Amino acid sequence: MKDGIIAEIHCETIKGQPAELLQFHNGLVIAITADTLCCYKSLQSIGDPLGNGLLSFCAIPAEQSILFNDNRCVSEHRSGYVGLTDGKALLIAPFQVRLYPNNHDALRGLNCLAELELPEIDVY
Repeated sequence: MKDGIIAEIHCETIKGQPAELLQFHNGLVIAITADTLCCYKSLQSIGDPLGNGLLSFCAIPAEQSILFNDNRCVSEHRSGYVGLTDGKALLIAPFQVRLYPNNHDALRGLNCLAELELPEIDVY
């Protein structure tokens, strides 16, 4: 039985920046960098120079950038919740990923910092 949405987490470097890649059970990947959230078809499509695997992209405002510690930003994950090392939180829903400044705001749906649209496919 699958536990949660995220199957694996990978640490990579994308365009010279540290990135954490959240790979879903269906192969879809959410790439987190300090200033972007991206959705890719698969791990392999991230390196495509033509960008054919990029499904959606969202810039994070500079004043709200995600802080990385030792090239990592994810501290925990359960179901559709991802806690970040700087106290921010991601909530993964069937059609979007939202970044919040903290867990309190995430639980209440307040003060969304960034929103990444997901394709209309099953994330499980």
